[in-house]
Amino acid sequence: MKKIFSFLFYLLIYQLTFGQVYRGNIQAVSQNGLHKIVLTPEVRSFSKDDMAHIRIYDAQKKEIPFVVFDENRSESTAVNFPIIDKKAINNVSSTFVFANESNQKMDGLVLEIANTAVSKKFHISGSNDANEWFGLVNNQTISGLSDSYGTSVERLFSFPLNNYKFIKFEFIDKNSLPINVLSASLYNNFVLKNEEVTLTNFEQKIILDKKLKQTQIDVSFSEPQLIDGIKFNIFGPNHYLREAKIIVNKTQQVKRKVENYQETIAYFQLNSKNKNQFSLPNLFEKQFSIIIENADNQELEIEKIELFQQTKILIADLKSNQEYFIFIDDQLRAPVYDLAQSGIDFNAEYPSTTISDLEQVNQNTQVVKPLKFWQTPTFMWICIVLAVLVLGYFSVSMIRDLGKK
Repeated sequence: MKKIFSFLFYLLIYQLTFGQVYRGNIQAVSQNGLHKIVLTPEVRSFSKDDMAHIRIYDAQKKEIPFVVFDENRSESTAVNFPIIDKKAINNVSSTFVFANESNQKMDGLVLEIANTAVSKKFHISGSNDANEWFGLVNNQTISGLSDSYGTSVERLFSFPLNNYKFIKFEFIDKNSLPINVLSASLYNNFVLKNEEVTLTNFEQKIILDKKLKQTQIDVSFSEPQLIDGIKFNIFGPNHYLREAKIIVNKTQQVKRKVENYQETIAYFQLNSKNKNQFSLPNLFEKQFSIIIENADNQELEIEKIELFQQTKILIADLKSNQEYFIFIDDQLRAPVYDLAQSGIDFNAEYPSTTISDLEQVNQNTQVVKPLKFWQTPTFMWICIVLAVLVLGYFSVSMIRDLGKK
């Protein structure tokens, strides 16, 4: 019985503390029909960028179907780079050579790597004949190559802009077995568009470590935020070429112990001849750090960094001069609407509206779609209480029977 009541207590605590609900107003529209609802960075943050947690209701508490429309993602393309050579020398190194068959200009490749717990030092070089190689990146380290939800990870490796016909990755295997590189892809370069949002709700702190010869930029948000791109505004010195990386502090459980470690999200080079604007793959964090290797050079004079987020939009059928609300609840599951299959034209220019006054609300006062009785918390608690009573009755009966015997 103690275990049962303990379970009920912790279930109650979970219900009271873990459910977070936010509500915002959708600006009224002037005509009936389909509209684009532009999601703000706050909506993306509070929903954990999961559209399953979002609902739209009108003033009569009727649920309004919507479809997710990502203008930027629909335009993006990826080109696969075939592995034409793969070699491994035991306890020395393993190399992977990728072919740039169309001689595209590129400043980075995304490698898909099978999950592993090892860290690797690596070099990157380029060639036009696969015989004579020229250095691009030297003696860098990659770590955090594990994904709890999949069997592989994707990591961006940046290097100076080039159009070599062949790109070679060499991973040093002196202290561990080789890693398994599955594929390489080239994504469209990050280009700032009018539809993209510049993030402003973050703090940055620049720390100079003279002992390690590094500049560290710590970036923090009040809540985890999705970041798709980063730009460095540097006004000195006049000539520089620096290796940089983004790291995130992580925790993992190993043999019932919680261990802290740093995961490298992306590598890139800061170059006085380039715009120093880079795309970031799936960075959704509250805090992260940028490490710049200065070696024996003077530190970079960084005016500021800019962070960008690709716009995400919902399309919904709205009526003029009606009140609509957006709700975010991390306990919700993905809704099933037929709007996306109804034949709407995603290329049409629909009018837009925005979200304002987003705030956290009490779960007891939120506007929600009326539920059937068997879907309500009251029904759940009645079932739990009845189960406890039945278990208690049989437990007492068994104790009495044992006492008689």
